[in-house]
Amino acid sequence: MKSPVATNADVRTVVSYRQASGSNPLSSPAETSRQPFRSKKAIVDPAPADFVDKSKTCPSSSFPDSVPAKDPAVVPTESPLPKHEVDFVELKDGTLIEMIEDPSNPANSLFAVYKNGTAQYAARVNREDRVIVPVPRGQGIFKHVRLPRGTQACRSSAVLLGGIGSLVLACVEISMDDASLIAAFVISTWFIESLAVAPYLALVGPPRSGKTTLLQILNLVCRRPLLTADITSAAFYETYEKLSPTLLVDETLTVGSRRELFHLLKTGTTRGSVTLRKGRSFKAFGPKVITCTELPNDAALNSRCVIIPMQETNRTDLAKPTDKKMLDIADVLQKQLLQYRLENYHSLRLPKVDGDERLYSRTRDLYQALALPIGNQAEFCEYLVHLFETQQEINREALSPASAAVLRFLYEWIHLNLKEGKCAQKDLTVGINFNLERLQETFRLNAHEVGRALTSLGFTNRKRANSGFILWLDLRTRKRIHDLAHAYAIDQGDELQEEGFRSSCELCRNRGDSNPTSADMKGDSGIESKQGELSEHRAHESEMELHPAKPEAPSETKSNVR
Repeated sequence: MKSPVATNADVRTVVSYRQASGSNPLSSPAETSRQPFRSKKAIVDPAPADFVDKSKTCPSSSFPDSVPAKDPAVVPTESPLPKHEVDFVELKDGTLIEMIEDPSNPANSLFAVYKNGTAQYAARVNREDRVIVPVPRGQGIFKHVRLPRGTQACRSSAVLLGGIGSLVLACVEISMDDASLIAAFVISTWFIESLAVAPYLALVGPPRSGKTTLLQILNLVCRRPLLTADITSAAFYETYEKLSPTLLVDETLTVGSRRELFHLLKTGTTRGSVTLRKGRSFKAFGPKVITCTELPNDAALNSRCVIIPMQETNRTDLAKPTDKKMLDIADVLQKQLLQYRLENYHSLRLPKVDGDERLYSRTRDLYQALALPIGNQAEFCEYLVHLFETQQEINREALSPASAAVLRFLYEWIHLNLKEGKCAQKDLTVGINFNLERLQETFRLNAHEVGRALTSLGFTNRKRANSGFILWLDLRTRKRIHDLAHAYAIDQGDELQEEGFRSSCELCRNRGDSNPTSADMKGDSGIESKQGELSEHRAHESEMELHPAKPEAPSETKSNVR
């Protein structure tokens, strides 16, 4: 008997498309060709795989929604070979074996076995020397992890992006840009084995702004989601010892030891990073989501996160993640995400898009983690670059007063001394303190403090002479001074805007008007103004270039969900 699950049409029309105005970037249908990309999680011995009762298994496209618990194809006879429990494994011949939930019995687990473009269900996979079986559904933390109940075909990643974004917008009040980032994040969790950096989401907003609701949605569609309100370091590492979850931590700033949690989170972003505890090694690599009322006072952690600002809303038409219709839609999305994972596991590629060179290293790592699984959507990846440029501005920490004073003087000095190729550090110190006095600042810097500030800014092209250190101002150093001054709005001072001050500087002329000024990027209203400007920009681009058609929403969704 077929389960009452939602159709693809339901997924695409969960919310009203009037807010998209025909420019919803979530539903861009463009696809490009894929080239092979090999990524490995686990390789089992090269003995050939023999699936139990092949004649009684069936392709995923023709699977019934319910698998009888006692069907001989699902529960075969016992084998004398030793059992090896896994939740996911890649065989030597490229066969992928992924643990799923038994559609007819949530307490049982099965395998989706993908080989040669076809997925089959099996209770176990026989090898010459062992039998591969799924981890028991009720064992430890696995009983708290939501697993897909099978696979279901999906036309493209654009459909997945649109479906996930629409589900999010149906339940919480956020911008279309943020819904796009969340949708890309969800898909990336299904390809964590292929990523060099694990992406993090930080949901930031006051109480009752929908952070917990959004966590509940992510708990429905991410791969291996594990929702928790608190976690100790021992439980943290034990969790990653058993599986690679998408860890969802609610109210991060209220958990037991914030400092310890932040340290744990920072250790889990880089593949291959190992933590040593009492003679044992642990890995905590994997995607994570944290919620907090304000950003943690930890610049290193914040720079590893995609930041989603949230605010309280008075809308009464938002759906609840626990509504049956939302659960059914999430069930379909999970099946489609698993099918997409299996089909594209060996064929991911990162597209080359304009503008990604403007992203700094850590921001670029986050962008690539979200873009790689959807690399066949080049236009959407280009849109992601714009979004991460905004993220880059949000994550930028202010310079210390000492570094700002040093950078400001250097910027003035290279424009007043265009042909001078070096500057003594002691002369820099005198000039910096003169500037501070002129600007009526209350602090002064000595030569050692100036040296430390130069190092923190990356100006290490210095040489010791009889009279002290000399800073060499070659073209590369001058360009870095310009880039930093622009990034931190140092170049926006009134006296630095005077006519003729930069007219003779070739670097300033080359920059021209190609990039907006730092003041324009920052705006007066913080995060929301940046998001608003970017939304308007993308809406205009989409209206001019894409002209997407608006599908009609079913009558039952119009009255309940926007």
